[in-house]
Parts: sequence; structure tokens; C-alpha cells
Amino acid sequence: MDKKRVYVESSVISYLTARPASQSGPRHRQHITAEWWSICSNWECFVATAVLDEIAQGDPVAASQRMEKARTLPEMPITDEIRALANLLVARNLVPSSSATDAVHLAAAAFYRADYLVTWNQKHLDNLALGSRVEELIRGWGLSPAKVITPERLLEETI
Repeated sequence: MDKKRVYVESSVISYLTARPASQSGPRHRQHITAEWWSICSNWECFVATAVLDEIAQGDPVAASQRMEKARTLPEMPITDEIRALANLLVARNLVPSSSATDAVHLAAAAFYRADYLVTWNQKHLDNLALGSRVEELIRGWGLSPAKVITPERLLEETI
């Protein structure tokens, strides 16, 4: 059986490498992320250069830790076609212009035929209110949208 393809978005890597959280919600997401990462070889996981660009920002020590984890996954380039689709997602107000990289993640996941886009970003990526419109636009480009899912839900689907 072929492995499902998973686009790993930057929030997942950030939770994986973050200092232990003091609040229960983030601490739970860190635990689930570490659990998912420990078995991520069950899927064909990859990142895009947009992920690497995001996680390279901020504190240099933390960025280095994030990059170390991300570099264990294959890296896919961001093409002009991906940028064009991402720009359309923003132009249609499906992703705010202030979060244009999220549109790049959605477009790249579809372009590289990911079955899943795994993320903790539930504001713009795992957004039920806009999800069907995003999927419709991506299908209009002749692509199949990735199912946007948290590491926790992806773990549940594999049980």
C-alpha cells in the first residue's frame, strides 16, 4: 500500500521544537506533535521552501532547532504556478493578504499532491468556514486539495 503524502506546515515544526509550554493547551499540542513526529515515517512527509522561510525567522537558536527538524524531510520548491494559485486565494479573500504564506501552503500542498496538509493553524488553514470555497478554487485549477488536518486528527485517523 502506498503511503499517504503529507505536507508538514511550519506550525507543526514550531510546536515540535518549542520550549515546554506552561499552559495546558499548548503543552498538549506539543505532546501530540512529538507523538505524531515519532511515527511520521508512516507517511510520505515533505515541506516546501515556504515552510523553511517561515521557520528560519525569529530567535536564531530556536530557528536552528526548527531547521534541523525540517531538513530531515524532502523540500519542494515554490513554483510560479504555486505562487499564482496562492495569489488567487488571497485575491478571492479566502486567505487574508496578511497571511499570504498560508495561501502558499495550501497551493503547494495541492500542487505536490499531498493527501494531507498537517497544521496547528486553525485560523487560516484549518478553517471550516472557508474550506469548501478554498477546495472549489483549487479544483478549478485541476488540482486536488489536501485535507487540512491537525497532527491530533491525523493520529486519530491512523488508529
